[in-house]
Amino acid sequence: MHRRAAGSLLICALLLGAACSKPGEGVIALEGATLIDGSGGPPVTDALILVRDGKIEAVARVNEIEIPRGAERLNLVGKTIIPGLIDAHGHVERWAGPRYLARGVTAVRDFADHMDSALAIRGDFNLGAVLGPRIFSSGGMIDGEPATYSGGDAVATPDEARHAVDARAVAGADLIKVYTKITPELLRPLLDEAKTLRLPVAAHLGKTDALTAARAGIVSIEHMSGVVQAAARSPATYVRAHDMFLVGWTAEEGGWALLDSATIARTARALAATRVAIVPTLALHETLSHLTDASLLSRPWMSDVPADHAGIRDVAGFLARAGWQLPDFIAFRRSRPRQDQFVREFKRAGGLIAAGSDAANQLLVPGAALHEEMALLVAAGLTPIDAITAATRHGAQLLRLDSLGMVAPGKVADLVVLNANPASNIAATRDIMLVMVRGRILRPDSLRAAWKQ
Repeated sequence: MHRRAAGSLLICALLLGAACSKPGEGVIALEGATLIDGSGGPPVTDALILVRDGKIEAVARVNEIEIPRGAERLNLVGKTIIPGLIDAHGHVERWAGPRYLARGVTAVRDFADHMDSALAIRGDFNLGAVLGPRIFSSGGMIDGEPATYSGGDAVATPDEARHAVDARAVAGADLIKVYTKITPELLRPLLDEAKTLRLPVAAHLGKTDALTAARAGIVSIEHMSGVVQAAARSPATYVRAHDMFLVGWTAEEGGWALLDSATIARTARALAATRVAIVPTLALHETLSHLTDASLLSRPWMSDVPADHAGIRDVAGFLARAGWQLPDFIAFRRSRPRQDQFVREFKRAGGLIAAGSDAANQLLVPGAALHEEMALLVAAGLTPIDAITAATRHGAQLLRLDSLGMVAPGKVADLVVLNANPASNIAATRDIMLVMVRGRILRPDSLRAAWKQ
């Protein structure tokens, strides 16, 4: 009887404890901020967001729903919340993980040069072994012969193109990247194999023009590559130039300046009609056009780069390899308004634009460069809300991930709290109070203090 009575008392105590537990335990309530939810709609004032177990449980206005008793409450009156930013074109390096997060970038569509290292970094980031954003990686690129980079696969026949896709599928790549020397004859079987394996294909084009690639089934065109070939009267000149990567890049980058506005508008409309997405990486084009400006090395966000990481700062080495001279830079700067016009026309025609930075390349700092990209999208003619949508929901759409890119019930709790409203000034996206990743709150100052130790 004694043991039975003790057991009954223990059960009663447990039941009483359960009855007294707080329903809001583990819930974070974000109260009073203006919300830009990533849908492209207008900002919502006095928002209330409930986060539980790493997911968004509810989104409402203050006082529209009850905050569970025991929830952790954050008063964010005067702040603005946006979804976690998605860099739709990055080259992720291990050191960059906390740098991305400190700048509000919670996911990256990664186009690494080497398959093994790319997938290893992805695994470490996504499993939490290394602090950083979610990574979705293509592994090494697929190129024609000879491959531009040693980490890529060079293919010369349709069978080799198919096998290269198969190898990435087996390795667990999230998408496929094709590079400048892939011809239309190689692209078709490659796309056919990728479609069978349900892998989206992104393209940095050279020997295939943008319209041909888009009509064949490419999901996204990176850097607006191949657009000049699609618009030019004599595309063969650019196709031949891409026998050598930097020669082709030089010709194409300067070739924008040779296009008239009517041709650009017509090409943008034709591309938008194919439903291909464009990742313009305006930050890359703008940086290339001013590589000789030494002041770029002293911009504040360059301090995010470790002292022993020379690649981003190695402008002199890159210029020596490229062989660019003053006439090249003059041509590049003349091209910039045409590139901006293409972005405007493509958006006006209903095309999907996703924001990507191309970091970490020369002077493009992981995390910070995506804010440059959004500012340049606004300068090109998009609204700040359009630019934020390009860096959130549109990136998620490219990744085919319904769980990311918006602040809405059921989505993953990746979001950024800003000290000001970017709807009136896109520069406000740089002024970050806190970042939430999988429901975990991170403070930019704490992240910076940790990596500077």
